[in-house]
Amino acid sequence: MNEVIYDTSITFKERLDYDKLSFFYLSLPIILIGHILGALLLSAMEMTVVDLYSIGIWLLLNVIMFLYRFYHYTLFKKESEKNKLREAKLWLDRYYTNVLLSGIIWGSSALLLFPESDLFGQMILLLFLFAIGFSSLGVLATKRNLLLSYVMVMYGPIVWRLLFLEGELYLNIAYAIISLVLIMIIVANYYGKIINDSLEEREQFADIKASHDKLKERFFSLFERAPVGIYYYDEALQLQDVNLQFMEMNKVTDKDTLMNISLQDAIDDTRILEVHENVFKGKTGNYRGPFNILSGSKEDIYVDLSTVPMYNSVGEIAGGITIINDITSEVTAREKMMRSAYYDMLTNIPNRTLLMDKLKNLIEEKKPTDGLSALLFLDIDNFKKINTSVGHDIGDRILKIAAHKIEQVVGTDDTLARIGGDKFVILVPDVGTQEEGAQAFTTSYITAINQNFIQPLQVGGKDYHISFSIGAVLFADTDATAFDILKRAETAMYEAKKTTRGSTQFYQDSMSVQAREELMLENDIHKAIKNDEFVMYYQPQLNVETNEIIGAEALIRWMHPEKGLIMPDAFIPLAEESGIIIKLEEWIFDRICSDAKKLSEDMGGFNLHHIAINVSTIHFLEPHFVEKLMLLVKKHKVRPEWFELEITESGIMRNVEDAIQKIKELKDFGFTFSIDDFGTGYSSLSHLKELPVDVIKIDQSFVRNMNENDEMIIEAVVAIGQKFDLEVLAEGVESDKILEYLKDINCNTYQGYFAHTPIALDEFEALLKPKK
Repeated sequence: MNEVIYDTSITFKERLDYDKLSFFYLSLPIILIGHILGALLLSAMEMTVVDLYSIGIWLLLNVIMFLYRFYHYTLFKKESEKNKLREAKLWLDRYYTNVLLSGIIWGSSALLLFPESDLFGQMILLLFLFAIGFSSLGVLATKRNLLLSYVMVMYGPIVWRLLFLEGELYLNIAYAIISLVLIMIIVANYYGKIINDSLEEREQFADIKASHDKLKERFFSLFERAPVGIYYYDEALQLQDVNLQFMEMNKVTDKDTLMNISLQDAIDDTRILEVHENVFKGKTGNYRGPFNILSGSKEDIYVDLSTVPMYNSVGEIAGGITIINDITSEVTAREKMMRSAYYDMLTNIPNRTLLMDKLKNLIEEKKPTDGLSALLFLDIDNFKKINTSVGHDIGDRILKIAAHKIEQVVGTDDTLARIGGDKFVILVPDVGTQEEGAQAFTTSYITAINQNFIQPLQVGGKDYHISFSIGAVLFADTDATAFDILKRAETAMYEAKKTTRGSTQFYQDSMSVQAREELMLENDIHKAIKNDEFVMYYQPQLNVETNEIIGAEALIRWMHPEKGLIMPDAFIPLAEESGIIIKLEEWIFDRICSDAKKLSEDMGGFNLHHIAINVSTIHFLEPHFVEKLMLLVKKHKVRPEWFELEITESGIMRNVEDAIQKIKELKDFGFTFSIDDFGTGYSSLSHLKELPVDVIKIDQSFVRNMNENDEMIIEAVVAIGQKFDLEVLAEGVESDKILEYLKDINCNTYQGYFAHTPIALDEFEALLKPKK
């Protein structure tokens, strides 16, 4: 049991309850022996006044109960401590049940062994009931509800029996029993409090001992395993104990080698000795400098040393404790540190700090007659995929090779720097005097870089094709800071990424205006969520054959207080880029659940197949997406079968295994799934048989302005849906001709402006109501 008592991973209450449980069962043999002996003796004494049949039945019940409880006792003794702790509630329930059964059997003696006409026999019975009760109440005193239940079944029958017998004597005896029982309860409660207090004190002592042992263990672990050298010394400056790090500093493996060495004999530097002697004056000593190795070697190390007084139990200084840190590597590494401050450790080219220094100096030194300079910001396209798919080791090797290949183009007066991750910057001090010629020169410069990467990079026996999105800014004598110039080049690079990977953009002032507007819009999104400025619209989805509304797609709109209605294309990409999409979609899901519940209540039931909800890939891949969505459904008391979650094809491809797992969990809960924008991705067909989705949606780009090639794609998607037993929904249906075509190829459902535009909830509800 000690392993449980001193197990600090178990809560105080759990250990206290376990102690009580052990107390109950360990005292059980004495109680059982007392009960069976008392039953035998009472039966013998009542044989002359009670019929043998009643005695036999009652005695048999006692024997059975004795064997039953003794069997549980043996099981408890054989059980391991951990299992007892884990199943403590079960063992307690057994004990409570058995106690109450014993009480009931003894209480039944008032019915089976009570002699109607023999007062002496009645007194004998009462005596035994109180004797048995007293022996049990002492054990049960730690559990008040058990104590009261036991008293009720033990003495209730005899009191009831006496109250219904004629004669004032029996009435007085009943009152006396009640009084004695109350006294017993009071005494038992007092005794129980003493037991409980003792058990609590025992557990508190165990806690204190465990804390003390842990503190002691931590102290010795800190001393022995500390990453700095520690040693104790006495008044004679002799070493009394040392830790492993100090042994390592002195190049010894046996602690005894250093024991009792005198610092006065081993150390020549008087400054070090003075520091150690100062502790006997109650002072703290500090030293930084060379230190003689104590093992006899002439080699010195460079240390940072602090020593403090060590007091004995009566508060007198008995010696000192020294903490010594070997900083030899720190001293010898200063030159490397200076280099690392200005150079990238991976590629060995200048880093951001050196680049900014050179850019700042160039801006300060420039005169109006000096011509134009250029700053190029290069970002490797899709480099994150390389790190994710083949690992950072291969990614680092690619960065080294890329830096070397760019260096082959960079001129001697130019500066190539790696400013972080897969981002490189080139500072070209002179690109010409006229803007047109400077731009042409810079373009040819960039072309030379790109030409150097036409051939794939070979790493680890494999080929890797890389390209750059490049932003360029031209500048002359300017009031802009170095940071402003770098930011403009970066802004131009992101504009290049928005167009085509591997392209180049020159900075224009309008780019900064657009960037500022996007930042303002991003800040407004935060306020809009707080101020409830977003609204949900619903675009009906219809059966192609019957033209009946079978569902709707939920679409968000932003009622901006100043800019008016803003469509999702203007703010959803920003929300995804900034990460606020998760918070925004939590608001969307909450509102859709609320709308669905209202729709169900107003229509007398949810009569649609579903409401489709677009799910951002960023949100879908968030670790707790499934749990939060389940909680939201339960919060609004709506059914998950009402909702169809739309995830994009490209989003699934980011992490197919995670997507499949989450889809399965949510489908088991009741949700259905559709793949949105099907056909615009590149690899989901190979995984379609593994994806447990229900619907595939044909992107409106194939439907709205349909040509022969689009028709081939649409028919292929419908065939795929039929092959995999999936429903197919066409988006962007805007004409009767297209609808007829969808009927001919057996497409299941559609949505688009031909049928209905997205509408507010009230309008959608009115659309669903039967026409009068």
